[in-house]
Amino acid sequence: MQGTPQNQHESRNMGLAWYIAAETDVDGLDIFCNGKSIAHADEARLESLCLELGVRPLMDFFSVDPVETAMLLEAYLGEDADEPLDTPDEEWFHPEEGLKTVKALREYLAAHPNELEGQQAVVDDLNEYQHILEVLQRNQVRWHMAVDI
Repeated sequence: MQGTPQNQHESRNMGLAWYIAAETDVDGLDIFCNGKSIAHADEARLESLCLELGVRPLMDFFSVDPVETAMLLEAYLGEDADEPLDTPDEEWFHPEEGLKTVKALREYLAAHPNELEGQQAVVDDLNEYQHILEVLQRNQVRWHMAVDI
């Protein structure tokens, strides 16, 4: 049944996910992370928490490949756009920057267990991010946050 709360919760956890994109591959690193729970968490509250904790919000690390962006925009807008599409350059970040945010959020959420709906799943996503960022840091590989729709 499509209108039941259980089905609404299940459909909410499908699709949208925040994940880490690495500038280069790292041997032995499985960069896959779920990222669905954090993508469906209260983004405004997450940003507010980051600012209160003195760290950059996770979505400050968001960037996309300009070629992919142009292809998506062209597919969405059609080929008859009046002007060429101007897309921003892809931006890469040092893992240390992301680790500050991820660790601060994890520590805060551990001390405040009822801060977010589905908080344990959000913490699980943060744990995955931390592992990936630590491996990227050891290998001196830059990263950015990406969104899967």
